[in-house]
Amino acid sequence: MKASILSVDAVAADAELLEKSLKDVGFKYDFFRVSTLHEGIAFIEKHSVDLAFLDINLPDVNGFKAITTFLELAPQVPVVVVTSTNNEIIINQSIKAGVQDFLLKGQFDAKLLCRVARFSLHRFKVQSKFEVTAKELEDFKKRFLEAQKMASFGTWEMDVVSNEMVWSDEVYRIFSLEFGKFVPTLSEYLKFVPSDDRSAVESFFEEAGKDGILHSLEHRIAIDSLTMRYVLVQAMVKVEEATHKVMLVGSIQDVTERKTSERLLLEKAISNQTASIQEEVLADLGFQIRTPLSSIVNLMFLLGNTETSKQQALFINDLKTSVNDLSISVNNLLNFSLMVTDTVKVQEEDITLLEFLKGAVNVVKIKSDTAKMFIQFMPSDRMPERVSADPRKLTQVIYNLVEHALRQGEEKETIIVKASCGPLYEGQIDLILQIVSSNKQLNASELQEVNQAEGIIKHAFENNKEQVPKKRLIGLAISTKLIKSLNGSITFQNLSPVGSEILVKIPVKPSKKKQFASGEVPIAPLKILMVEDHFLNQLATKKVLQTWSNFVTVDIAENGQLGYEAVRDGDYDLVLMDIQMPVMNGLDAARKIREFSQIPIIALTANSNKQEEEKCLEIGMNDYLSKPYKPHELYERILAVMSMVAV
Repeated sequence: MKASILSVDAVAADAELLEKSLKDVGFKYDFFRVSTLHEGIAFIEKHSVDLAFLDINLPDVNGFKAITTFLELAPQVPVVVVTSTNNEIIINQSIKAGVQDFLLKGQFDAKLLCRVARFSLHRFKVQSKFEVTAKELEDFKKRFLEAQKMASFGTWEMDVVSNEMVWSDEVYRIFSLEFGKFVPTLSEYLKFVPSDDRSAVESFFEEAGKDGILHSLEHRIAIDSLTMRYVLVQAMVKVEEATHKVMLVGSIQDVTERKTSERLLLEKAISNQTASIQEEVLADLGFQIRTPLSSIVNLMFLLGNTETSKQQALFINDLKTSVNDLSISVNNLLNFSLMVTDTVKVQEEDITLLEFLKGAVNVVKIKSDTAKMFIQFMPSDRMPERVSADPRKLTQVIYNLVEHALRQGEEKETIIVKASCGPLYEGQIDLILQIVSSNKQLNASELQEVNQAEGIIKHAFENNKEQVPKKRLIGLAISTKLIKSLNGSITFQNLSPVGSEILVKIPVKPSKKKQFASGEVPIAPLKILMVEDHFLNQLATKKVLQTWSNFVTVDIAENGQLGYEAVRDGDYDLVLMDIQMPVMNGLDAARKIREFSQIPIIALTANSNKQEEEKCLEIGMNDYLSKPYKPHELYERILAVMSMVAV
């Protein structure tokens, strides 16, 4: 979907440069330009605008006034200031006023402009959701107060001439006073009211005595230096028929407990809304990244199986390492929310341990080459061939911890990664990782900091959202959280006479599944239906399967409805089912297929979470594989599922 972008800039060449820059990076948009602020406001009144680029040096309005005027007249449009005015005060005031970003002319390129445009559109959308939530919470509060309006614990009367009052016993109890030992008057009442609330309370009594409608006010009363209570006071003027006295009659209620509960409910509602929006944004971000990343992995596999020169083969191998590096960085990004949550989902699967560890360490070598350092992998020769573990979380742990060691090291230093396994106990063994650095030893303060990285980062997020955590601690915090989720342990210690070590122990289980060699292929015709809407994934996965074996044939269905119909009308041995698709999603398609067929179904999805895996298995799918996956992982899943069917 194209974005509608408006440039408000008196310099035509600058606006044309913006349009060209967005075009160069492939940003989809409709671009419009005006030269004055009033023309811009008039344009927005007649057309839908998604994002505005605003210069503050305009013929009709100039400086910060241009920003405030635009925000006031077009609050529904996110705005990015693009100007040659480099004034730090104006920049800070602009951001505080509500501008999404501030760019200086001549100091940004097309990529930065595109990134700013995308983030500004997304940020404004999230901010709008928060505003809607805040309005809903405010409406909730008003309804809550409406329900409590006429409830009363104590009653009182006041002569509007003498201001003398008569209280019921309950009113004395609220004020912690003994009946008969205190003569209530308006002036005595006001002595209990804190100075911050006194003006409002005086106005309340004054206004209530002027008309015949019910008046209500919540305020605080100070019982003593330690006790503060909230009360709801209500009043209505009334003329006594017998004496013709003008009296205020009313009630007072202690609402301290309700005010406390209301505050907690509001805080919880805001927290839940924030978590929901965060989860939605991260899930969408994960899907948008993992889907094309899966295509890249498959296309690289196919490229590696074509005839290439020696140099091209080296380039392909480096590209694979870079993609693995990118995958881990993406997972770190998506797992950043771990710092403010208490639960992490563990997804175990069988892995070839030594091969897995070598691959994980190789991914970090791109970092060591950049840092002009070396990584030496030293595995024990007494480790099980295959174990059941969570490979993605283990890879993140290794990547983050070795990267931390590289950050602390010096040029030409060697980081040693040792891997071994402990003895079998309670059906599991400990995978032991030691990351040894020969750099200087950490002092007591540094040791305490790294050992408490998770707590430091979590405290920063929960108590001060504007505080920027130390970058070198973020990877440690994520690793510590992941290790705990895997029931493992991590310690940092100095070595003698020099150097430091990160020691990690993570329990894993020896594999009990039937194993298939990576070169094993089907030995009988295997007709596969791939239900997938993404064109590149269709192309790449089909090629990957067809190059695996001449016995394999693959048909494509572009959505769940077509997939359901193909299984109903065709003769297939296996279904590879994507989850997020138009017309009918993969879950609904599998559910309809299970009404008449037990054909093996493997879910292939970009949403990597335990809840979705459980949904797939609950409705009768046979296995689940999250994108991006390596071709041999897909081969093994297919062989495993088909062997179960054969049995």
